[in-house]
Amino acid sequence: MTPDDSTTRDALRAELDQERARAAALETVNRVQAGSLTSLARLAEELRCQVADLHDDTLSSRPMPIQGLRNVTGRMDDLADTLSRAAHGYSGARTTDMIYPTIDDDLRAHGWTPRPDRGLNGVLPPIPITELADRRGYARGWHRGPQWITVWFTGPYALAYADSSDDGRLSDVDTLRAVITSRRSSYADAFAKWAKAQQDAHTVPFDAPYVRVFEHLRAGPWSAIDIDRCDEHGDPAPDGPGQRSVWACPSDPDFRLSVWGIGNQPAHVRYWAGPVVDMAHLVQITGHCR
Repeated sequence: MTPDDSTTRDALRAELDQERARAAALETVNRVQAGSLTSLARLAEELRCQVADLHDDTLSSRPMPIQGLRNVTGRMDDLADTLSRAAHGYSGARTTDMIYPTIDDDLRAHGWTPRPDRGLNGVLPPIPITELADRRGYARGWHRGPQWITVWFTGPYALAYADSSDDGRLSDVDTLRAVITSRRSSYADAFAKWAKAQQDAHTVPFDAPYVRVFEHLRAGPWSAIDIDRCDEHGDPAPDGPGQRSVWACPSDPDFRLSVWGIGNQPAHVRYWAGPVVDMAHLVQITGHCR
């Protein structure tokens, strides 16, 4: 075998390896796109069922009351919004995207709470300003105490970008997984400080009793998903002196409010970011729910 033959063989082998890598990357994108179509089809089917139920109700001799109609149309709006965001974001999958099949499971297992999609409107990915015109993905976010993570999905488990409160841009799956699954002492310290700040902020009593908050939420599009009695700490107690309820925003099911109170004493109201400090704050928060 001549040196030229050896060089040619090495070149062919390198070219073959490149073709295999390119084929594997394209196969990964094909799997991501297939998963995206399945996810979008599931959302579309759920929305179709909601529309069909609403259509049947309009033909009924006893249509649902206005509050029920608000709840149904709110859920439809939420599904349509999610479908639109996901379809737009999933259209930009590339072979260079990060692949993280267990991201949802890891987030749930390590105490991360979803942030409302609408609360991420206008949030930009951590990329140079010159690249923003071509940004891709469906932005979803989570928080854990004072920490937050925002991820731009180009498929159910494919990611274009990831950003975090502690580490900034996360450029690979291993770094993102380390942040999600972390139990670092810095996190524990930050969480302790955050929890104390939330407690201190709530030392000023809310300026309305439970019944006023309850009526305000019931008058809007919010849905009460749990109503019960509670003890003096807000914990469920069938014979307790207080009342408690959990409310969901129809246009964003991840956006929930927890309320409890005893008689005419100041109510206690919380949402995903912490305590609601007064009625003005509550009106501001609930005004975003349609």
